[in-house]
Amino acid sequence: MAKSFDASMLRTWSAFSDEFIAVWDEKGTELMYFNDSYSKLFGFQDRDAFSEYFSFLCPRENQLDENVSRLMRDNINRHGNWTEEVLLKKGNADVFLARLDIGKFSYDGQDFYLQRIIDIDAQRVFSNNLFKEVKKFEALFQFATLPILLVNKEGNITLSNQQANELFGYSNEEFSCINVEHLIPDQFRSKHEGHRNRYNQHPENRPMGKGLQLSAIKKTGEVFPVEISLGHYKVDEEQFVIAFVIDITKRIESENILRAQKEALEEVNAQIEKLNEELELKVEQRTQELSDALSKERELSDLKSRFVSMASHEFRTPLSTILSSASLISKYALTEEQDKRDKHIMRIRSSVNNLTDILNEFLSLGKIEEGKIQQHVSEFNLKEQLQLMINEIQPILKNGQEIVYEHNGGAHVKMDLSLLRNIMINLISNAIKFSSDGASIWADSEMDGSGMLTIRVKDHGLGIPEDDHKHLFERFFRGKNVTNIQGTGLGLHIVSKYIELMGGKIEVESELNTGTTFTLKFTL
Repeated sequence: MAKSFDASMLRTWSAFSDEFIAVWDEKGTELMYFNDSYSKLFGFQDRDAFSEYFSFLCPRENQLDENVSRLMRDNINRHGNWTEEVLLKKGNADVFLARLDIGKFSYDGQDFYLQRIIDIDAQRVFSNNLFKEVKKFEALFQFATLPILLVNKEGNITLSNQQANELFGYSNEEFSCINVEHLIPDQFRSKHEGHRNRYNQHPENRPMGKGLQLSAIKKTGEVFPVEISLGHYKVDEEQFVIAFVIDITKRIESENILRAQKEALEEVNAQIEKLNEELELKVEQRTQELSDALSKERELSDLKSRFVSMASHEFRTPLSTILSSASLISKYALTEEQDKRDKHIMRIRSSVNNLTDILNEFLSLGKIEEGKIQQHVSEFNLKEQLQLMINEIQPILKNGQEIVYEHNGGAHVKMDLSLLRNIMINLISNAIKFSSDGASIWADSEMDGSGMLTIRVKDHGLGIPEDDHKHLFERFFRGKNVTNIQGTGLGLHIVSKYIELMGGKIEVESELNTGTTFTLKFTL
């Protein structure tokens, strides 16, 4: 009959209980059910081993006195239950004090015994530990060196320590009768309730030193500056805020004194630094002036030497040509000798043009060195202007030479036409000069959709030795393979300076005896 007991409901109820729950048959001889707390309470891992160890009233090694057992059974049969504090032994022989509760109940027409065993030692240890923790909290709260207030969600002050009482001038009883807004000066009080409600909706710990300087008011009406740290916790779903309050009056006074001293010191330091900077600047300026003057003197001396050297070389040939041609013209007095006179007149004009180019390059160099070159931007048709420049330079082409020009993309640009003309005349003149008779010179320009203008001048002439590439745009530099060809070494230097002034860049690709390509790029 006992085996018909259904423990499913009891199992659900007792599965998560720390108490030991068991059901016995009506004779107390057959263990019908027990929950898993046996393992924690008695130290057994195996249910069968525990069943052998345990009897109706207590573990078999702890059998109660026969008289006590009889009295227990009689009391259970008479009153339906029995409660007794007993010493029980665990599987490892440790003894603990427990409360044994046995009650009688009926199920489906049969009688059963419900047995509960509670570890009183554990409860007492927990109670003692809780008592100690409470005492620790009380000591921490009451003897803390900071004023502390405990406030509920409604803003009522539920607890204060001695430091808070002394700071604000209220007793514990007085604090319990006022709202926290009572500690806020009048001008801030109306807004504080809204701040408190928002904090309760989204509470977060706020440590000291977050830069919030607040004001509080004492019972006497004295307003003083404070710094407040906030924490929060819940008890039975009721939220509390714990506030740590520091009177920072003395700190602010000290800070004001230090700030004034610091400002005075900073002003003195600033004056000293200013004097030092002015002195250093004057020394630096004077040193730089002396250095610049020395550098300019050396540069001028070098320029004069180079000019004299170059002039003596470059001027000699055209001057000799002019002199000889002028002398020969005087000998051709007859009308039928006009062709000979025209030939020498062309030689004189060419020599004069060479001299003019040399002088113009020196004048341009001087203006660049003095910073006198300025951009004059205008809008023009690039394709048309480049074609005009090419047409202008046609007379200096050698026998059989030609210039092939092509343009792609938009033609209207905004840039300095004069500087561009000087650049293109110089590059195309060089291409003509360093190419042989019958050679072609290519020039092309392209404007893409992003406003990038690219111009190339390409020849198949002498080319530039690789070692000379890095010096190509230096002043007075001439390649090793063109020393016998007329030139000042200033053209490409001036070109690079003009391009730099226009915000562009120049690239060169060249191979000896193959040719040279100059690529100009401008962002418009």
